Amino acid sequence: MKVKKNVLKKKAKSFYFASIFLSRDCFTNCSQLYNFCRIVDDIADNNYKNKKFLLKNIYNSITNPDSFKSKYVSEIKPLIKSNIINKACLKELIHGVMLDTKKKISISDKSELINYAYYVAGTVGIMMAKILNTQNKYAYRYAVDLGIAMQLTNIMRDIIEDANMDRVYYPKVWIKLTSKNILHNNSNTIKNINRATEKLFELSETYYKSAFKGIAFLPFRSRFAILLALFVYRQIGRKIIKNSFSNLKKREIVSLYEKILCLLKVFFIFIFNFNTHFKKYHHDRNLHDTINSKTFLKSIIYEQK
Repeated sequence: MKVKKNVLKKKAKSFYFASIFLSRDCFTNCSQLYNFCRIVDDIADNNYKNKKFLLKNIYNSITNPDSFKSKYVSEIKPLIKSNIINKACLKELIHGVMLDTKKKISISDKSELINYAYYVAGTVGIMMAKILNTQNKYAYRYAVDLGIAMQLTNIMRDIIEDANMDRVYYPKVWIKLTSKNILHNNSNTIKNINRATEKLFELSETYYKSAFKGIAFLPFRSRFAILLALFVYRQIGRKIIKNSFSNLKKREIVSLYEKILCLLKVFFIFIFNFNTHFKKYHHDRNLHDTINSKTFLKSIIYEQK
C-alpha cells in the first residue's frame, strides 16, 4: 500500500493533508479509489491513441468481469469485491471521463456543467461516503455536492491547462470564447474570463455550503478529516479571487502554512460550532434538479429513505 500512499501524497496534496486524520482502513481504501481515479484521468488527458478503447474496456471489465479484462481494474477490484463501492457509480465515473476524450470540449450551459461535474466528481463523493462508513443514505446527497464543488474549483484553477488541450468548461452562456481566445487573450477577453470565473466561484460556494451541512452525517473521526479537506480545497478558489483572478497567471495551490491555518480554523469549528454535529434533513434539491434522472443519484439515492 506504500505505492498508493505515495501517489496520493504526490498528486493530491490537499486531500492527503486531510486524510492523515482518517483511520488506517479508510485511508487505505481512499488511496485505492484515488489511484483508480488518477489512472482513468491520465488515460483521458494524455496522448493515448486508443484512449477511448482503454476506457471502454475498463467500463466493460467493471460491468462484466468474466468476459472483459483490464489490468487497470485491478486497482479497484478489492473495493468492488468487498462491496465497499458501487459498480454503478464507477461506470458513471468512466462515462464522465470518456466525455473528456473528445478532441474539442465545450459546455453549453450551467445544466451541462453540473451534469459533467456530477459524473466525474459527484460519483466519487458517493463512493467516498461509502468508504467512510456513512450509514445514513441521506448523507450521499451532500457528498455529491462536495464532489461537484471541488470539480468546479478544478475548472477555475485549470483554465489555461484545459485550454491547451482545447477544452473549455466555462458555459457558453457565460462566455463565448474558444480555447485559442483564452490562450491568446487581450484585455477585453480577460475581463470576460474574470466575470465567468467569478460566476463559477459563486456556484462552487453554493455547493461547498451545502456540503458543509452534510458533515454531521459522517462518522466522528471521518467528519474532521472531510471538513478539513473541504476547507483546504475551497481555499484554492478563494485564492484565485483574492489574487485578482490569478488562474490566468498560474496554477494556484494551498501552501503548507495555509493548510495549517485551515487546520486551526477547522479545529475551532469542530469544537465550538455545534451545527457540525447535527444532522440536517433539508438538502436543497434544486442543486440536483438538472442532473440526469437516470443517474445513480436520482434513481437510487433519492429513492432510499
